[in-house]
Amino acid sequence: MAQFTMGSFARWSSSMRLSVATQTRSYASKSAIPKFSSTSSPELDQLLYRFREDRFIPSGLPNQQRRNMFKEKHRQRLEDEPITVAISETEDFTLRPMRINELPTKKDAYEVLRLIAATNEWKALVPFLSGMYMSNLRLNTNRFAQIVRKASEAGKLPVIMECIRQGHRTGFHLRDLTVVQRLFYDIHILAQSADFKGPAVTKALNMAKQAVDLMDQDVETHTSLARAENPKHQPFVIGTLLELSAARAINEFGGKDQANEVLSYARKLVVSWPIVKEQGELAGGVSSASERAQQIIAVYNGLRLSLSIHGLALDNTLHDSVTACLTEAKTELESLVDTVEQTHVQESVRTILNA
Repeated sequence: MAQFTMGSFARWSSSMRLSVATQTRSYASKSAIPKFSSTSSPELDQLLYRFREDRFIPSGLPNQQRRNMFKEKHRQRLEDEPITVAISETEDFTLRPMRINELPTKKDAYEVLRLIAATNEWKALVPFLSGMYMSNLRLNTNRFAQIVRKASEAGKLPVIMECIRQGHRTGFHLRDLTVVQRLFYDIHILAQSADFKGPAVTKALNMAKQAVDLMDQDVETHTSLARAENPKHQPFVIGTLLELSAARAINEFGGKDQANEVLSYARKLVVSWPIVKEQGELAGGVSSASERAQQIIAVYNGLRLSLSIHGLALDNTLHDSVTACLTEAKTELESLVDTVEQTHVQESVRTILNA
């Protein structure tokens, strides 16, 4: 019996090593497993290390290697003769027995995200989300919206844009209106904080345009997305683009619409105005006053700023439409301002209305 057992073990070990040898080259070329540099927080470093060792690396292994780590029948064999595999051209990993119920959980992931924001270690966000995505720990849209808000408060919206650019790895996409609304509101706040003047406006406008381009790329890979569900057609997206392009035209070009961007966005916005009103009617009791204010603030300000652009008055129909929409938008914002639940949103609305 002993001979049989030793023979079985030898065959298993030999088979494992052969499997490793044939899989290493193809796996290493993917470079899928994220790495983390040291942060200012020992607690965050420890959590990131745990996630990488216990979740991300096992998830990146070929199926056979992963099964051998988690199957109880292989536990003793791995303990007696650990097997090392190459997970990249420069890094090895030793297979070890593991149990699923001992792995880091989604609750642990939320703690990592909290610490990233609390310690301002945003460099860890892209690799962490990449590891989460590859290990099938998926975040919901509200969590992504929260990440956008926290990053915005820290002045780290470019990190969010990088997450979105790498959406195929991070799972961070601009398909859900909750996330898109949060992002475009914070892009609006970036420019408003600079009084819609200077480099901040150009930075915000470029970010908004990049976001729309990324939406287009996303739609190309998800053709089932209906036009009405396409975030780039939402009034708050168009309104933000109008607001920022008009602000840049006023500050950099003396009110001249250099590339006819402002008038183009204005035409799109007045066409979509019925959607704005419809969203407001549907919101009654469903959407909070703060959420509604976030939807309409850039729409109002974009329409307001566009009236200062040369050439708008020459198009009587467009001018009349902009003026009418502006009046309705202002009336709604004024009705919302005293009921907005979030102080920072209320302050933003008051500032815009008093501009």
